[in-house]
Amino acid sequence: MEHSSHPEMQTSHPQIHNPHQHQSEPFVIRRLNTQGRVVARPIPVTQRMSYAFFYLSEGEVLTEAGGESLLLRKDTMLIIPPNVPYAVKWYDNVDAMMGGFEESFLLDPSYQLLHTHKAELININTDDVALMSAMMQKLSVQPSKPHIVQYALDFILKLLNETMDSTTHESDSLAVRFIDEVFNRSEVPEGVNRYAEQLGVSPNHLNKVVKAHTGRTALEWIQVSRLNYAKYLLRDTTLPIIDVAARVGLFDQSYFSRFFKKHTGLSPMGYRNETKN
Repeated sequence: MEHSSHPEMQTSHPQIHNPHQHQSEPFVIRRLNTQGRVVARPIPVTQRMSYAFFYLSEGEVLTEAGGESLLLRKDTMLIIPPNVPYAVKWYDNVDAMMGGFEESFLLDPSYQLLHTHKAELININTDDVALMSAMMQKLSVQPSKPHIVQYALDFILKLLNETMDSTTHESDSLAVRFIDEVFNRSEVPEGVNRYAEQLGVSPNHLNKVVKAHTGRTALEWIQVSRLNYAKYLLRDTTLPIIDVAARVGLFDQSYFSRFFKKHTGLSPMGYRNETKN
């Protein structure tokens, strides 16, 4: 299997190497696919003059928009208004549509969700998932027909606007604050007890809330963070294995090697050699 250091980008519009840079067209869309053994690099803070969107059909994405952390999961849409800075901190096993649109391109720019001046994370109702996916597909295959794109986009915005009132921001939850801390690369990953102390709750309560919101336990999120960071350090740096282990909070190199092989099927050095070939 050939391994790439970049997630698969399939575009139905003229190639834009950085999908988060300022767009030159009134509407762009592309597919982001990191399913399989692909290590996703964080996307640094970006601020654009147009609306940005992410529609997630599989996987998980941790973003920050306007200083607010947001966890996207399967069947969610994120709309980011113009001039709101945002970054993607982590994403895993993702299949998503992402892109942007200018307000002048819209048939109806009056929808409430376009005028909140903050990022809107909307959970798609189960009954609407198939319809939303079909409309997103319509957007991706008809870039040369602006009138079709405009009507499809208007339908999507209307559906999102109707759904928005019943959507609760996950960023208000303890779970997202915890995940934000776990993926803070300025700190060495800690244990569950330490994060619970930082957040002012008991470890049991933290586990209960995180599991309810995300489907993973607090410990599983810590392991995901450690593994993701270890892959990055092994692939993109020349740090000795013992230093990589310390950076991810596992100070016993033998334990780190067992942990890494358990989750990837490769030793740390084997992974480094394979991803650099």
